[in-house]
Amino acid sequence: MKSTFLFSIALVINLACGYAQNQQKADSLRQVYLTQKLPEAEKLKLLSSLSFNEARDNNLGLRYAEELILLATKLDSTKRLIDGYTLKGHKLRLFGRLEEALEFYIKSAELAKADKNFRAEGDAYGYIAATYSVAGNDVNADKYYKQSINTLRPLGRTQYLAGTLSNAGDHYLKTGELNSASQYILEAKDIFYELGHESGIAYSLGNLGILYAKTGKVATAKKNLNEAIAIFEKNEDFYPICDYLLAMADVYSEKGQMQVAIDHASRSLALSQKNKLIEQIANASEKLADLYKKIGDDVQSLAFYKLHIQYRDSLNNLNSVQKMADLQLDFEMSKKQSEVDLLTKQKVTQRNLLFALAGIAFLAFLFAIVLVRSNQHRKKAYETLSIQKQQTEQEKTKAQELLANLKATQDQLIQSEKMASLGELTAGIAHEIQNPLNFVNNFSEVNTELSEELAEEAMKGNLDEIKLIAKDIRENSEKINQHGKRAETIVKGMLQHSRSSSGKKEPTDINALADEYLRLAYHGLRAKDKSFNAKMVTDYDDSLGKINIVPQDTGRVILNLITNAFYAVDERKKNDQTILQSHGDDNYEGKDRQAELPEKSGQVYEAGLDKEADSNYEPTVSISTKKLDGNIEIMVSDNGNGIPQKVLDKIFQPFFTTKPPGQGTGLGLSLAYDIVKAHGGELKVETKEGSGTSFTIELPIL
Repeated sequence: MKSTFLFSIALVINLACGYAQNQQKADSLRQVYLTQKLPEAEKLKLLSSLSFNEARDNNLGLRYAEELILLATKLDSTKRLIDGYTLKGHKLRLFGRLEEALEFYIKSAELAKADKNFRAEGDAYGYIAATYSVAGNDVNADKYYKQSINTLRPLGRTQYLAGTLSNAGDHYLKTGELNSASQYILEAKDIFYELGHESGIAYSLGNLGILYAKTGKVATAKKNLNEAIAIFEKNEDFYPICDYLLAMADVYSEKGQMQVAIDHASRSLALSQKNKLIEQIANASEKLADLYKKIGDDVQSLAFYKLHIQYRDSLNNLNSVQKMADLQLDFEMSKKQSEVDLLTKQKVTQRNLLFALAGIAFLAFLFAIVLVRSNQHRKKAYETLSIQKQQTEQEKTKAQELLANLKATQDQLIQSEKMASLGELTAGIAHEIQNPLNFVNNFSEVNTELSEELAEEAMKGNLDEIKLIAKDIRENSEKINQHGKRAETIVKGMLQHSRSSSGKKEPTDINALADEYLRLAYHGLRAKDKSFNAKMVTDYDDSLGKINIVPQDTGRVILNLITNAFYAVDERKKNDQTILQSHGDDNYEGKDRQAELPEKSGQVYEAGLDKEADSNYEPTVSISTKKLDGNIEIMVSDNGNGIPQKVLDKIFQPFFTTKPPGQGTGLGLSLAYDIVKAHGGELKVETKEGSGTSFTIELPIL
């Protein structure tokens, strides 16, 4: 359920604009802040606007709020100090630091009450209520929502009252009190329509949509939610969109449209992660875990469930509940203590003093009541935690079952990945072995013809011709023997690669290994796709010597990196061809010319590239080796499209792949990473979108 206190923030400073508009204003104000020396009184107002409008960097917004508090304290500005406490509470709330946010909301409420600023006091009670609602303390949430509404209602049908009514309605939706929710939401909606307040209308539509969904009116719910999302998308206000997308996911799930429901929940998670909204991340990941469980995808369900647990525990933990209970007690005691202090400071007559003492006794009685109620609240909080602990144990058991299924699935996928690698090797070897076999067959046929000629010349007694023919036969036989041994070497290599790795390290020539897998990868891809071509550059350091590695495992790593590089450049080339053809470029021809592999280090060869084509792009894959600071470095580079920054930190995770379904298991780089780590090395990546990617293997020289 969403935390609609964010809407009330906009009411505090009367700036109900979207994310982009807020950030644009923040950037403009920041230039003033950095370049102009303002009087301190004007700087107060500027800091207040900066903290509110800063939507991109919440840490920066928090620093502005803290600076506002310091300056307001120095200038003794009660109004701006209330703003500072409130804004700091908002920013802390965005980070999921609920107990700290509650502390500053309480300070704001105390200061506003003392200053008789009823609007600010009512708003502060609303923020306190929203924080308790998120923490699962429904008793206190209900109490402070009613206190907020009672404080704001005498001020008239204002947007501040409507905001609190909307938040209260949202809270009662969460607790299942639908009659109360309907009452508050409809009253808020009427006020917003009277004021022509677009954002308020959007919240009302969204809350009504959730209400209709809960009461089975699916079509009406969908209509209201879509209208609300459309308004927020127009204003680029992403916070409420995250929650309404989850509400839409529920609507589609109830209708049995599971993929559409998953799409809505995934979009909610992406938006909440981009804006670092802790509560929304927890809600969206829980929803996705539930949806994937319903369709039988235990792998995805477990992954999202783990994410939910991580963020849920950051919101609900024993320390937070304990601190918030203590803060509530301190707040109640502070309110009563201020009344006691007021009485004791007055100079009264003996008679008045007696009344004052009686009042103090009465307040002491109130203290006792507060203590009892606080203990009750703490007891309820601990009971809630006990229930949560039981739920966590049940969820742990379920997670263990899912993990067992995941491990079984993972073993199957790892085996599939190994078989895929073997298939690529076999295709490359079959192509590679064809060349020496062709030579053997051709020279054998020539020798057969020469033998017949030799017999004819022997019959004629032509000795000189006999010697020449015999020389040709001998040279051809040497070539047959040479290419036969080459075929034998390839077959031995194939048998070696087809065996499971023994895990035993042995001295290995890295240059030869890299060159062999370059050939095998290229021929393997050519065997699958005759149109595939690329330019390859090799640069081997001849001074490397041999190092102790497991050759089969290291070969798998190199093969995977080279195959990925070929895939990347081929995808970019196909994209470029599509673009050129769509622009009617008649000069571009994708020619298919078979490449010759480089025979020595440093050699560059080109294949399938038309120099007269309009496109300047040349698909290029480079492999190099060198010795560096006690390590051997193997680098595989390409000039493909590069890896997007948003997925860069996921590429070594098991099952993650950017390839289309059916073209990758997502285990290649994960296994490569594990193999390199097992050798005591490092696997690093450097990439730039639109320019290409380089993977570097660093292995220690042992």
